[in-house]
Amino acid sequence: MTKSNTPAQPIRIQEKNNPEMVPSWLTNPGQFLSSRSFQYALIIVVVTFLAFFPALRSGFMQTWDDEKYVTANPVVRELSVVHIGQMFTRPVNGSYVPLPLLSFAIDYKLFGNNPLPFHATNLILHILCALLVFRILRLLKVDPLYALFGAMLFGIHPMRVESVAWISERKDVLYSLFYLSAIITYIRYITGSTREPRFLRYSILLFAGALLSKIEAVTLPLTLLLVDFLMQRPLRLKLLTEKIPYFILSLLFGALGLYIIYRVGIHSPGFLKAEQALGFTNRFFYGLYAITGYLFKFVIPWPQSVIYPYPALAGINLVWIRFVNPAVIVLLVFLVWRSYRKSRAVVFGLLFFLVNILFLLQIFAPGAEFFADRYTYIPYLGLIFIVVWFAGKVVEKNNSAKTLVMGILTAYLAVCMVMTYARTRVWNDGITLWSDVISQYPGMKMEPYVNRGIAYTFNRDWDRALDDFTMALSIGPPSAGVYADRGMVYGFVNQPEKALADFSGAIRLDPENVKALFNRGVTYGNMGQNREAIADFTKVLAMEPSYASAYSALTTLLMEEKKYDTCLILAEQGIRLEPDRPELYAILGNCEFETGQTDKAVENFRHCLRIDNASLDAFLGLAAAYVVRDDYDNARRNLGFAIEAAQQKGISLSGVADIEKAGIGLPARKKEALIRLQSHK
Repeated sequence: MTKSNTPAQPIRIQEKNNPEMVPSWLTNPGQFLSSRSFQYALIIVVVTFLAFFPALRSGFMQTWDDEKYVTANPVVRELSVVHIGQMFTRPVNGSYVPLPLLSFAIDYKLFGNNPLPFHATNLILHILCALLVFRILRLLKVDPLYALFGAMLFGIHPMRVESVAWISERKDVLYSLFYLSAIITYIRYITGSTREPRFLRYSILLFAGALLSKIEAVTLPLTLLLVDFLMQRPLRLKLLTEKIPYFILSLLFGALGLYIIYRVGIHSPGFLKAEQALGFTNRFFYGLYAITGYLFKFVIPWPQSVIYPYPALAGINLVWIRFVNPAVIVLLVFLVWRSYRKSRAVVFGLLFFLVNILFLLQIFAPGAEFFADRYTYIPYLGLIFIVVWFAGKVVEKNNSAKTLVMGILTAYLAVCMVMTYARTRVWNDGITLWSDVISQYPGMKMEPYVNRGIAYTFNRDWDRALDDFTMALSIGPPSAGVYADRGMVYGFVNQPEKALADFSGAIRLDPENVKALFNRGVTYGNMGQNREAIADFTKVLAMEPSYASAYSALTTLLMEEKKYDTCLILAEQGIRLEPDRPELYAILGNCEFETGQTDKAVENFRHCLRIDNASLDAFLGLAAAYVVRDDYDNARRNLGFAIEAAQQKGISLSGVADIEKAGIGLPARKKEALIRLQSHK
């Protein structure tokens, strides 16, 4: 009976019972666990996990984007419908990455501010990607043994470290999970006996997930055309029409990415300034230079850095970048073209690499880095395919060479594993990471010194922080942010004059630098220059009305200056803005007490203590209020609470003089009441 005469119903029954449609571990788990596929998958999981194990001991990289995406990102710190909506409607740090943000929010909801689960999630996603690579290689007819080597190479290549060990680069591993899955379902579609449309729909949905994770996924339609090329699909109209949904999604998200870059460029002109200064010609040659650099680091992944400075276009560098490197690329293209006569594999692998690296070369689009390890996460799959395909062909032609080929692959994987393990340890914290960059490129860029200075500041290592900030400023260009950071450290080491000079320097460079204005106001206040401090805090609130800390600082000074009416208004505004700041209730209570509103003052002192049960200001305020009410028992009781709270903070209180020595402000009426309490028997 011919196929055309086969009844429709039996075909549908056969498809339902098709063993390929049901996972083998469900139909026969025992056989699956003893199968070669499971054993290979287990090897991939174990080897990749061991290579990246040091990442699980690392913390958040507060000096490089982790605070923007996770630790200081309000939409991540509270999982709610409103915040989920914001994830899908607002870019973060110049990127549209709603699904990574959602995954961060889930991690934070389950585990809080503990970096271990965040790193574990990154590693799990990376391991899943390595397993998907194994599946793709098998679907592309690579022998299982060489597909195993290819998946392990994808999993433990040292150039993977940045994407896995850096929490913020959850974008890479998550978009790649969707991207690789979309390739698999597409191959299932084109290789199935019945071309089931559902696999094509699955692939498109997975592509949408990849785009919602990272915009670099826009290359998928071109990648699928390369798969068609490798699988020798006939060049027909359907080959293109079935890609229309992919191209529409790519165009939409590509336009969104350009819009975000445009908006970031408007609000942060420095984002575009450096790349515009290079000019298109130089960017083109740097892009070609990056291509050969990525090819070289695929074979010899050393040295590695989180920042690669632009090589100077002078001397031997100029000759190499402008003349030798382009010639090398032309020769490589010629050799690949020659290989097309024998097989499509090399052409497919190299074009896969180029298609997926092209938009990351900074030739057309602006960006801060022309070269980065993380850019190779998906592109290297094309080169891996060439390696394992070539290894299989060598053994196929000469079986006696199998031992040598396996030995070379195993030795290379062993070297990669050692290098990846060591490289992952560099990502332990901001100090180890940026010290590594500085050791390779001393004095070449200010950013590593700034970031290490911030890390030293977090560790309260003031001297090293000052050295790094000073070094960064000597490298240049002048930066308001670095002056502000160094000014804060000068404040911590009690050098207010130097702090003022740095904050003022930052403000001269950037008059709208709220951070520098606020901290200069704090410094003025600590030096007793209240008029100047009030002027700075007032400017801060004019520029950023939601700056809650400025309300606290300004109202404290206004109370000292006995400007109670203005103090009351601003304290209430601050409370409406941020109702959980205890000091604002204490300040409001003090103002009310000084203006004779004792009952309201008591209410606000109590509210302050409900938020902060160790507030000296609130306990002392209640003690003074009870003195006015002639309730000396409650007054003494609250004074006792104040003394106990002070002892917990290492402050000794025995009288009004000690209170003032401790730096606790006492307005006139409050001070008078406490003196009465002290003298009352």
